[in-house]
Amino acid sequence: MSRPLKLTIHETQEELEKRLKAQTTASGKERLQMLYWLKKGHINSRKELVERLNLSSSS
Repeated sequence: MSRPLKLTIHETQEELEKRLKAQTTASGKERLQMLYWLKKGHINSRKELVERLNLSSSS
């Protein structure tokens, strides 16, 4: 069982969504998407995040 992620995200959901729409690079979009999912509560563990982003677990 994976440990829950414990992060403090200071930006609001609206601010993250606005930044996500304005982002032009793929890596920037991926990072902002991750923060947005965490802020909304869609992701609760690193394993879920890795699966959703289709990354290897060593990333």
